[in-house]
Amino acid sequence: MTNTICKTFSLVFGLSIIVAMVLSSVQAVVFNHSFYTSLYDKLNLAQVENISQQDLEESIFMMTDYVEGKRDDLNGEITWRGKKQPTFNTKEIRHMKDVRDLWLKAKLVMQVAWGLVIASLVILIACDRRQALFDLMLGFKNGLICIAVVLVFFGFWWLIDFTGFWTWFHTIVFPGNTDWLLNPATDFMIVICPEQMFSTMVFQIAMRFILSLGGLGLILYMLSKIRHDRQDLEEVNSSFKSK
Repeated sequence: MTNTICKTFSLVFGLSIIVAMVLSSVQAVVFNHSFYTSLYDKLNLAQVENISQQDLEESIFMMTDYVEGKRDDLNGEITWRGKKQPTFNTKEIRHMKDVRDLWLKAKLVMQVAWGLVIASLVILIACDRRQALFDLMLGFKNGLICIAVVLVFFGFWWLIDFTGFWTWFHTIVFPGNTDWLLNPATDFMIVICPEQMFSTMVFQIAMRFILSLGGLGLILYMLSKIRHDRQDLEEVNSSFKSK
């Protein structure tokens, strides 16, 4: 029974920590204001779109703060291409409400996943302290195997046809809803969220996630090596004492 519990929570740990790391990476990149300012400088977007740098930055910060739940509305005003207007129109606001709802659900999943990581860690240590590290490594490896095929598939899709990937993603997360289809001639939101922004964002999220996985894998490996060396030393000392 104990062995079954250990195997179960080993897998729970592996899957949960991967989900938690993915969503944490998303959060770290998407809601980082400096990500947008550096990208806009690189694209020279303010000059290209005939808008002030202040209006440009305040608009994207308003949008990300709204999605993150730090503000309750998208009411603002900008001067775009020589014309004063509300920052976002009705269609854009409806779309961002959908995005906000989606993120708040994803954030809840992330919090639950981190909770399962901690719970699994505690249960595995309680089951067998000497075996817990091995179970953690096994769960981490199995979790990677489960998610690897998905990541490789979408990674190649992103590299080969990002537009197709991004369109598919929106049709899945916003089924039966076309509010995400914006017109750059009339919808300011698509101007401050160009395709290059999303492709760069996905790349940075992927790199952060991969580095996090690598760091965790290295930590678990080093701990297991220390544990193994300690066991070898204990066995050697035990053999000397028996003689």
